[in-house]
Amino acid sequence: MKKNETFELVLTSIFVSLIFLMGMVPQIGFITIVPGNPITILHIPVLIAAVLLSFKYFWIPGLAFGLVSLIQAAMNPVGLNIAFINPLVSVLPRVLFVFAVFYLFKLFKILKNTKYGNFIVVGLVAIITVIAIFEGTFVVFNNLDDIWNNLIASLLLLIFIGLYIYMYLKHDFKSLVIPSIFILGTLIHTFLVLGSVALFSYGAFFEVFQTDQVMDVIIFIVGFNGLTEAVIAAIIGTPIYIALQRIPIVQNKLAKFD
Repeated sequence: MKKNETFELVLTSIFVSLIFLMGMVPQIGFITIVPGNPITILHIPVLIAAVLLSFKYFWIPGLAFGLVSLIQAAMNPVGLNIAFINPLVSVLPRVLFVFAVFYLFKLFKILKNTKYGNFIVVGLVAIITVIAIFEGTFVVFNNLDDIWNNLIASLLLLIFIGLYIYMYLKHDFKSLVIPSIFILGTLIHTFLVLGSVALFSYGAFFEVFQTDQVMDVIIFIVGFNGLTEAVIAAIIGTPIYIALQRIPIVQNKLAKFD
């Protein structure tokens, strides 16, 4: 027991160090495409930590994510970053996000153990993937014709189908839940952050986007940031998770789906 706890503590420290490294190096953790509204991949190690670590440690990488966001906002108070100087915007939603992912993993376990659990989970995986890919493609590439958007979305969908088939054949049914958890978790993160901005830094929307149409701004950010980050999280995070399956703690987590 003590050995497992030490291992979890070391793994938590690795995740926290990785988050600070990615967050503090320009254009790695926070990738700026739209000035003042960066796309982040810092949530990926947080997602992985949420499905690997026990209740005692899983929330710490989420806290680290929030602190890095706060530091970056204070160092670069431009655009929407101004809102993240408030810890209720930068830290609180990141901690709530990691709790949401942790319990989302438990929810999939409950669904898996129901009478038609396999069909329910596979159905949810399919629905989540198709919606995220097609909606995200049409928002991110809204300047392209529909035929090109459909082509890009179809190619991404083929990649995910290949990934799911590979996981099913090589790593059993249990691993299929991971991409969906990463996609849903990322979207939850986006909604929590935007909700915090709306509640605690409402003026930031108008200052950055020069409009009172807050819902339009939120839809744009969810589509551009949220869905982009969700697909990236699934594509990058899932192979990392698969590679970590040899670690006993991961095997114990997956064993709960038996």
